[in-house]
Amino acid sequence: MALFRRKQVEDQSVEETVKQEEAVSPTDGLLETKIHFSEHWEMALKERYIYQYHHRKLAKIKEGQLSIAGIGFYEVNGEIAVEALIQNAVSRPITIHAVDLLLMDEEGNLAARKRFSLEHLGELPAFTTTPWRFLFFAEDRVTDAPVSNQWKIMFELNTASNNETLDLELGWEERLSGEKRLQMESMLARLPKLGANEVNIAGVEVKFLDNQSLEAVLLIRNGTSQELQLKQLPLVVEDAAGDIVCKGTFELPPLLIKPQSAKPWAFVFPASLIAKQDPDFSTWRVAVAQN
Repeated sequence: MALFRRKQVEDQSVEETVKQEEAVSPTDGLLETKIHFSEHWEMALKERYIYQYHHRKLAKIKEGQLSIAGIGFYEVNGEIAVEALIQNAVSRPITIHAVDLLLMDEEGNLAARKRFSLEHLGELPAFTTTPWRFLFFAEDRVTDAPVSNQWKIMFELNTASNNETLDLELGWEERLSGEKRLQMESMLARLPKLGANEVNIAGVEVKFLDNQSLEAVLLIRNGTSQELQLKQLPLVVEDAAGDIVCKGTFELPPLLIKPQSAKPWAFVFPASLIAKQDPDFSTWRVAVAQN
């Protein structure tokens, strides 16, 4: 993956300043992330130390968001090579297949734009920061201004519409009658708007089945500008009293959620996972279970 030669970093020894990092619990909605290295990128130990060093300097991020931070900008024959850290503050693993990135100059003007395939990046574990490299070709640039370390890289948000749409898997078209689909779309319109790069879930319906298992229908909402892939989702359901009714981890097909959309999905907790037999579902809450 060597796109360019790295410039010398600060004089202070990186190896002396880097310590083993662990994710911490959110404080006021902000959290630190744990460094993660993609298995698809063979990296020298010294390079790992350097990325750990930059990771330690990152500001805390709001839980539920995705972000990207540039740590190196270099120009090579009219091309711009960028080293960046991708932060996943979502409480579940995420796979990004492709993403539109913008390079902004120090005055906030667009300098370059390009769509990158991230198939080789692999899965981003929950609450982690992953280093990656991006190369903008000369044809991706919109200005010939020289590169400055004050330039920033960011996700291009889909601003064409502020309205989320239902993203239905095969089979859900038949499962949702016209009336039920209208009800779900109406509910989606009433939900609080997602913040930039935010991913969350919302409960639609919960009920016991004949075999005493519990079915919870949820909307998985993707407010980012790229398609997301979920392979596993740990969930907990609480009733009106705030008591845990059931808790379990679900393996998914994987599940793809389009940008600016919400995908309905049914999760069935077997009877063996039911912790409260007579819950009060006059109000209820579903959340991603914390380890």
